[in-house]
Amino acid sequence: MILNLRVVNKKRLVFEGEADFCEIPTEAGIEGIMPKHVNFIANLASGKIKYKTGEKVNEIDVVEGGFVEVGSDNVNILLNS
Repeated sequence: MILNLRVVNKKRLVFEGEADFCEIPTEAGIEGIMPKHVNFIANLASGKIKYKTGEKVNEIDVVEGGFVEVGSDNVNILLNS
């Protein structure tokens, strides 16, 4: 099973692709997202979005917050920066 991950900021698409797992800094703490995760919307906190594809772990900086929407196998992230 795969997550469809999409990360955008005000100016451009930062990342769009598939991931096995992602870790997101929210105001409530770090959320680990796997396929079939419960749906939710949350505000982002400063930190790093980490996502794993195969054996490789990638990172995207979250500087000024934003929000995340998780729905089944889709993760949509809008960064304020």
